[in-house]
Amino acid sequence: MDKSKYYKNLFLIGGLWNLGAAIPCWLGGIFMPDFVFGILGMAVPTVMFPYHVMYGLIISFGIGYIIVSRDITKNHAILVVGSIAKVLFFIACVITVALKEANMLLVLIGIVDLLFVCLFLEFLLSVKKGSLKT
Repeated sequence: MDKSKYYKNLFLIGGLWNLGAAIPCWLGGIFMPDFVFGILGMAVPTVMFPYHVMYGLIISFGIGYIIVSRDITKNHAILVVGSIAKVLFFIACVITVALKEANMLLVLIGIVDLLFVCLFLEFLLSVKKGSLKT
């Protein structure tokens, strides 16, 4: 598989990861909050607004990664901002588990996001160096 095809698939998978994780959690948090938060060892929040906003943003970034996958020569800023969001999400996961407000599953989810950050940054650096012809 050539690099161009690899990166297109990477960004498509990254977008599907965001959508596949966020949509069920968002809907589950609305219709089955005890179940969704219970899996992560978390108490159901009394105020759900931040939860809804977070998943809306995760879905938005997922759509952005899919947009990048369609033409890897454009929209690289989505990858930069999305990578920052993924790092901040990971930090939030670690803090939440360290405070014993959730179980380790949350950190594992954050680690998947960190892996995507590494792969996204590798793409961005290869484009900047000119070693990838987009």
